[in-house]
Amino acid sequence: MHCGMRQVGERHVPYQVDLMVWSNRLDLLALSNNKGEVQIHRLHWQKVWSLPPPKENGCVQAMAWRPDGKALAIGYNLGIIYTVSVEDKGIIDKYELELEVTDELDTAKYSGISCIVWAIRTDILQSATEYNLYDDASIFLQKVPMSSGYKNSNEDNKDCKYIQNPTQLNMLIVGYGTGNIYLNMYGRYPYGTIQLAEVAKDDFGEYKVLDVNMSDDFSVMQVLYVDRLTNNVFLAIVNTGVLSAYADEINTVAHKHGQIVQLMTQLDQTMISITEAWEHILLEMDTKMAYYASSVHEGGVSADLLELLMLGTPSVDLQVYLLEKLTTNDLKKFGNSVELSYSTIQKLVLKQLNIVGQSLVYYLAELRGLTRIEDRYKILGLEESSVTEAIKACCAFLNKCLELQQVIDVSMRNYKAFFRWLFVVIVRQLDEQTPSEIVKINQQELSHIAEFLYNFDNVKVDSSDKPPDKLIKFNLERLGQYLQNQELTILPEDEDNTWHKFLQDNACFLKDNDTFFSMKDFKKYSLVQQQAHLIETVTKVFDVVHKDTGKYFSVLCNIRCHEDQLNKNLHNSLRVSQVFDDTNKRLMSAFLDISNGKEGIYFLAVNIKERSCNIAVMKCYFSSYLVQNGTDDQQNEPTNLLDLQFYSPEYLSVITTHPENEENTIFIQVPVKHLLENSTELNINTKSCIFTDRSVKKDIAPLLEQNVYKVLEKMDGSRLAVSGGRKVAVILSKSSRKVRVFEMEVDGDDDEDDTLDTTPQSIGKFQNTPDKSNTTNEDNIF
Repeated sequence: MHCGMRQVGERHVPYQVDLMVWSNRLDLLALSNNKGEVQIHRLHWQKVWSLPPPKENGCVQAMAWRPDGKALAIGYNLGIIYTVSVEDKGIIDKYELELEVTDELDTAKYSGISCIVWAIRTDILQSATEYNLYDDASIFLQKVPMSSGYKNSNEDNKDCKYIQNPTQLNMLIVGYGTGNIYLNMYGRYPYGTIQLAEVAKDDFGEYKVLDVNMSDDFSVMQVLYVDRLTNNVFLAIVNTGVLSAYADEINTVAHKHGQIVQLMTQLDQTMISITEAWEHILLEMDTKMAYYASSVHEGGVSADLLELLMLGTPSVDLQVYLLEKLTTNDLKKFGNSVELSYSTIQKLVLKQLNIVGQSLVYYLAELRGLTRIEDRYKILGLEESSVTEAIKACCAFLNKCLELQQVIDVSMRNYKAFFRWLFVVIVRQLDEQTPSEIVKINQQELSHIAEFLYNFDNVKVDSSDKPPDKLIKFNLERLGQYLQNQELTILPEDEDNTWHKFLQDNACFLKDNDTFFSMKDFKKYSLVQQQAHLIETVTKVFDVVHKDTGKYFSVLCNIRCHEDQLNKNLHNSLRVSQVFDDTNKRLMSAFLDISNGKEGIYFLAVNIKERSCNIAVMKCYFSSYLVQNGTDDQQNEPTNLLDLQFYSPEYLSVITTHPENEENTIFIQVPVKHLLENSTELNINTKSCIFTDRSVKKDIAPLLEQNVYKVLEKMDGSRLAVSGGRKVAVILSKSSRKVRVFEMEVDGDDDEDDTLDTTPQSIGKFQNTPDKSNTTNEDNIF
């Protein structure tokens, strides 16, 4: 390889750039700035979108792309993680990991997300490639029709399917707090948390995770971290063989989790739609009846209407209202509108809540079946008892839906009778002829109307919550209480409930049975409370706060790499990069201290192919020999290193200051083979510090060929971001206000003005991006 770099563009930006991360699948660069914003740019600097921080004073501390390139994980200093769709910057998932930190007061000062890695396992999953009839739930379950309220939400998630690449396992790894590593499969299924205190065998340490590196089969994890109290840098090698050995089981449970989460989202959207339909009924009642209700004393509406029903003669006020304010046409529209809203609620309960609830019971029952295969699934930390509680909560929710259907039937019956009676009253007051079939109201209908009117405006309102100018609301009997987050005031009759009848006739089912249970505990629950209980129990099934993930992992070694007692801010001044060499089965790490850039690069490589107990280490620097203009004395002087990142397992990209011109920067593609050839082999269980002040440093400059480095004119660099997959690089200036973008590995014969074509993946994704040929500097500045 040669360092054939072609400059694609240089841009000045209005806000200081903090972090830069390339996508390995698309020609996209994620940037964060000092305002806490995250912005996505194309290679040629067209801005795709910008995302503000979740809260004021939020700043980005780490970012990582999902392996398929369709989502970006963003970690904030607030302990919050967003997983964002690249398509439309929609928030796919949100986590607040600080909630998992212990409650000790001293943890707050080191909060935040210190690193994010999104690793992919290269082995193909057997469970995802072989068709299993019993895994195909569509054979057994009804398809949930999308409600109008859910369509928009579904469109937002159309590109963010739960498992993006089902043939391979991928894992979101997050370093947070004072030394915790959170593992999340596919960025959605919480697996658990590893605590560095257990790795370091020191419960009183305060740690910062610098970077995490996984082997290609997820069997080994390499963690580079700083102990803040001792100012030591450690490299821990952790045996995570369970992630590899049980990858198919993890994938199966993750898939079930995804289906359950999706159903819970649909449930929430349907409940919103039902509430909106109910509020429409209240609004209609308020609009049509409030004028009259405000002119009579409290409870007067019910009294006047009951008097009219019993005596057939309206009061003076009611007669004026019926004849002047409520015409027959208004009454017809009023009745049709209310009936339509009731019908909408009934359809949502029957065709949405019931089907979603039944599907949830199905998937939870499947999950409970898996927990009973202990030799395969116990290691995932799922408890049969918690799944059973979730199934009970789901059954109770379905029972509450059945109650609601019965209430809706009664309500619609009463409403129709009420509106037909009121229509007849108005027509009679106008002395108009009415058809005989409309006039006839039997005794049963009279009792329904009387029941309906009895509590028509008997609204229990806390005077402290009611503004003095607020119009009186109407108590539309039984339905509204189910849509409030409070206990029912009018309890249902058990005789009307088929489930209660079944249990009454078959009491033997309730004896020592996890599946059949009485609904007495939930009798006073509203539908909203029942849904909240369901959410709580399902959340507990996948709760990882109290799950001891680390007990299945073992620490192979915990090596003390570097110590700097003089630099108290060492944890913030380190630049770290790690990579896994798939060909040679080697974990490699490199770091440097930018506060003392002339000290050089610290390089470590652990070979895991033969599970050997050796580690290759070396410390290197680059002398002025690179520019070859100075004297012999000058050529031995180390240059000041600025930043580093592995371009690929074969090359380490480094930027360093120019020894003679501070305005220039040298970009170097260091062949990793040079570092390995000059390394020293050490025992992996060494107790001594690997890199000390007395460690031998080697000048790598004389070993480099001229085609692997390049002087960047008039670019005082400070940070870089590279991608071997996309063959691109970006350099950030010292002021953090200027970026220079490069295409890498360019043939020398190429025209310097040529531009890199956009990848096919990019073209279909962002069609509104302006044409490259028409792009001006003004268009490109963000």
